[in-house]
Formats: sequence, C-alpha cells, structure tokens
Amino acid sequence: MWWMGHISLQSTPQCRLSCGGAIVIILTLILALIVLEAIILAVPQESHAIPAWARKYNADCAMCHYAAYPRLNSFGLQFRRTGYRTPNEVNKDQDIANVSNFLSGRIRTQFAYENTKGTTERTEFRNTEVSILYMGAISRHWSGYLHGFSETGPNGSNTDFHGHIMGMYGNMDRFVMVKVGQSHMLFQEGIGGFDRPVAITPPPIYTTPLTLNTTPMTFTFDQRQRGAEIDFVYGPGRLFGIIYNGLDQTGSGTTRAGDINPGKDFIIGYDHILDEIASGFTLFYLNGNTNRTVTVTGPGQGVPTGASNGFSYSRFGLNVNKVFPLPALGFFELIGGYTRSYDNGPASATGVANNVQGNAWYVESQQYITGPEITFFQRFSAIDPDAAKKNSMLKFYTFGAVTPIETWLRLAAEYTYTDNRNNGVTSQVGLLELQATW
Repeated sequence: MWWMGHISLQSTPQCRLSCGGAIVIILTLILALIVLEAIILAVPQESHAIPAWARKYNADCAMCHYAAYPRLNSFGLQFRRTGYRTPNEVNKDQDIANVSNFLSGRIRTQFAYENTKGTTERTEFRNTEVSILYMGAISRHWSGYLHGFSETGPNGSNTDFHGHIMGMYGNMDRFVMVKVGQSHMLFQEGIGGFDRPVAITPPPIYTTPLTLNTTPMTFTFDQRQRGAEIDFVYGPGRLFGIIYNGLDQTGSGTTRAGDINPGKDFIIGYDHILDEIASGFTLFYLNGNTNRTVTVTGPGQGVPTGASNGFSYSRFGLNVNKVFPLPALGFFELIGGYTRSYDNGPASATGVANNVQGNAWYVESQQYITGPEITFFQRFSAIDPDAAKKNSMLKFYTFGAVTPIETWLRLAAEYTYTDNRNNGVTSQVGLLELQATW
C-alpha cells in the first residue's frame, strides 16, 4: 500500500528536438507501457500485498489506494486521519510486537532525458529516492511516523530524517487529533490534489514558488515544516489549524541558523470527503512572515539586523476533485485547484513597496480502466506570478499513464511541456518511471 520505488524517464528538450518529435517519443513510451501490461496480464499471477499495512491487515493495496498508489481512496484518507487505524481499532490497545506491520521501504530510480532552451541536452540514470518508513498506531490513542530518505535530483542530493507523533481522542465519528513534529503542511496530507498524485509529478502550483519579487519568494506547499497541528473531525469533515516555525532567511522550513525572525506562521482550513470513492474538497488560508537577508554588526558584536528586510505573505484557495463511475469501464475523475498569493515586502530604495499578487490554478482529468488497471491522466497548470512585464504567465501541459505490474510495483510514463513567458524559456520533460514498495 505504501509505494516504494520508481523509474522515471524525464525529458526537457530544447527545441533541437521538436515538440512534435518529443510527443511522438512519449506516446511511443505510453504505448509500450500498455503493451507490456497486456503481456503481464496474460500470465496468471498470484496477488501479494507487500507493504506494511497490507501485511498487517492481510489485504490488497486497493483497500486504501485509488486509482494507483500512492493516491488514497476514502478508506485510506480516513485511515490516515485516525492515526493509521481502521474503524474497529479506534480506542483499542495496539500490538506493536510485529515490526513488519509498521516498517516499509521505497526505492525510486529514473532514466531522464532533459533538453531545456539554453541548456545542454542530456540523458541520465538517477537514483531519485531510497526511503525507510516506520509508522502506525502504537497505543490506544497515540501514533508515530518516522521517515528517513536519501534522494538525488538534477540539482544535487538530499538526505533527511523526520517524523511526528499524533494523538487521537474521541470516537470514529467525532474526534480530536493533535500532531507535533515535522511534516508536510497541506501537500501530501490532504484530499484530491493535496494527496500524493497518481501522476509522476504533482501539480506545479504546489511545488513551485507562485510569486516574483525583488528577491524571489521561496515558499512552496511541498516544504516540510516543524510545528504543531490540531484537527477536529466530525464525520467526513475535518477542521484543522497548524502553527509552525516558518521559513528562515535561506528559505528553509527546518533549519534555524541565523534566523532573526521570531514570528510563527499558521494555516487554517477545512476539508471534506464527499463520497466512498475519494471525491472531496479542501479550503485553506496560510499566513507567514520571513526575512530575506541577515546583516550582522560583526563577529560576536550585537544582534543581527535586517528587520527592514522582513515581509509577510499569505496564500488562500481551494482544491476539489470528483470521481464519476463508468459502469463496466472504470472511473473518470476531474481535479482542480486555485491559489491566490499576496507578498507584502518592505519599501525599496525609492520608497516603492514591493508588494505582489499572484494567481495559480490547474485542472486535471483521469481515466481509470478496470481489467488492465491503466490510469490515463491529463493536466493543465498555470502560474501568474505578477511579474513586472506583461504576458509573464507560466503554463504547464502534462499527460501520461500509470499501471501496476505487481501489487507492489508500478510503471508510469509522463510528458510535460512548459512555456515560461516571463523568461522566454520553453522545456519538454518526459518521464518513464518504475516504482516499487515492500
């Protein structure tokens, strides 16, 4: 159920490779993916649920995931809300003796093709992630989550170890959940587009800075933060509030070295599961403050200055998805999200305030076909960062397909064309991904 390894083919062509040529390549990859799946399905297989939750409950990954892991269905969303408990485990003592019921691993590897305007065209293999996860309900009320990983991308390597603890008080229909530690804020923790994506890449509006300023704003929804959260869950609805340290002057949400900003950031929101198929929506408001630069008076002398470089920012918006059953065929889904951004910066040397307002949105469709268990997806994303010049919008066009090879292994293909009107750079990215979990 918890996804663990993947291979991706990434293509960001300069236009030495024509747009049409790149599309033909990606379509060929998707066709090969479908043919491979047909061959695999022609051979009788025994279903094995490998990851921790599947082992614990002797269930297939589809118990919690739709349309392809790591995306969660309604049961999976409720399971996560309650601190990794099924309804009949609420307020029950937990058996934590069997480590395999809590321990999972993930490996993701890629073959990448990139060609962006103004850069060198390249292909490469990448070991994008190796992860160990240990999580689950550890007592009548408390749960734990630990995640250690090492990942490598086009910008270098990153190793991280983080976790949090959660306490649930109430019953299945009405309860309070508290969380303390380090975790994602909304992305990978919410509903629909805020959940982990079926596609290889998530919507860019959640992983990309949404505004431009004198110094670029580094906040994204994909950053992990240290803080505390409290949720009130009533039936399918959840009202939540999060307070966290926020960004330091380097743009990090986890390091504090040299941070002169003592303020805290917060998020309030509401999400709601609409049906048994995982349709739902999220409303949110985020408010934060940070400092762009830090100037000290000398080694060991005085206090760092830079308060005049401080600025506040806010984000609010919604995310919604709706799944439609298609009898005898599968499911059709529509997903969309919108975020409004405000950055209120200090005045420039000329006395002009550096305030910007950005808009970002996306719409995505998915088609899940039963039998071969193939999911096709198409997504359009747009970010208007409020740049100084007109026609500065970033546009992303994405499509692809994903299918399971085994219950613990998935294969996916994806193509993205990016048109950055602000700097004139266009790029194409094709991904072929193999992802395994155990």
